[in-house]
Amino acid sequence: MEKTGTAPRSLWKNKIFTRMFVSYSISSFGDWFDMTALMILFSYTWHANSFLVALVPISYAVPSIALGQLAGVYADRWKKIQLMINTDLIRAVLTVALIFTGNPYWALPIMFLRATASVFNTPAQQALLRTSVPEEQLMKASAMIGMVMQISKVAGPLLGSILIALVSIKLCLVINAISFFISAVLLMTVGKVSEEGLSTPTPTETKPSLLQSWQEGWKTLFTIRMLYMSFAFYLVGFFTLQMVDSQFGILLREVVPGSETLLGYVISTVGFGMFTVGGILTGIKNIKSYGWTLSLGCLLTGLSFGGFGMFELGGPILWIYLCAFLGGLGVGLTIIGFSFLRQKETPPEMMGRITGITNSLTSAVVIIGPMVGGVMIGALGVSTAFQITGLVMLCVGVLGVLFKRLIWGSAQ
Repeated sequence: MEKTGTAPRSLWKNKIFTRMFVSYSISSFGDWFDMTALMILFSYTWHANSFLVALVPISYAVPSIALGQLAGVYADRWKKIQLMINTDLIRAVLTVALIFTGNPYWALPIMFLRATASVFNTPAQQALLRTSVPEEQLMKASAMIGMVMQISKVAGPLLGSILIALVSIKLCLVINAISFFISAVLLMTVGKVSEEGLSTPTPTETKPSLLQSWQEGWKTLFTIRMLYMSFAFYLVGFFTLQMVDSQFGILLREVVPGSETLLGYVISTVGFGMFTVGGILTGIKNIKSYGWTLSLGCLLTGLSFGGFGMFELGGPILWIYLCAFLGGLGVGLTIIGFSFLRQKETPPEMMGRITGITNSLTSAVVIIGPMVGGVMIGALGVSTAFQITGLVMLCVGVLGVLFKRLIWGSAQ
């Protein structure tokens, strides 16, 4: 039996982490193949109306909002490897069901159920990462997972589009179903894992109820100043980001008309910026100042969005790529920095619950942010909206620097 509290000298010799990392990498690429195929199916094959297309991202976000915190509780109570295996198999079966679905009315409920399974997978993965990787390697592990996420986000849709053009749309769904099966099989090879907090209560002990476990998660979050202040800071920045993040296509359509391929290049440049940050952070054992990391992320993102908003018709395209790269650096610092902070500052036995709480609130922002941004763009115009968003992000970053000790404590 391999105990999760100890780890080999090299991260790559840690059997639990390597299996989990490869499993995550395979399923992550499959997810983006899948997303590309579904958007094309809804928009072009089934000719779904705008309301049904809008329900696609909602079907992914609502399960996390509604069940994320419950999933976190179960991740801390159940065996994490088994929970991840079960959710992978469920997602594989539901993806196979999607292959044989002929209309959006059947596809949406299946997508909702599959997203629900994913909600239970993520806290279990984060909790297992916290207990299987020693603290001095958490930074490298978090950065590596962040890099895979960004590579798959950029390369997945690109490769998926090529497969769709050369073969068929549903091949992407087949690949995703296979990726989930492979992911489950890889996790099965880990073997038995001794996990903290799963010991059987003695006859004199009473296992906490679900409600009590959920309350313990919130109590822990608000007990650790570094954790709740950082999450509040991160959430404000993430909300501001979401207000215009989905509007790049509209902005580029106005300032660089007739260049349909530019959006793909911009997204790739953002991904490259995030990948660059991940590569740098893999060589760092620890972040000495969370305040500087998160604040710098907001400052760079603010400069990026402000720069996009200031771009005028006929301006140099190089400016757009520079802003995209700066945005990638900023978002990468913020996301990977907070991910590491959450891993480092959360007690191992609470990791599932804290992940569930933060993910559920972040998913709510993913829904609310674009709605607020859409209203702002309708009233002020897309360029002005980007300028305002950039200014707000800059202000958040400056406040983080000026009040670093007040927000994160004297240790910062």
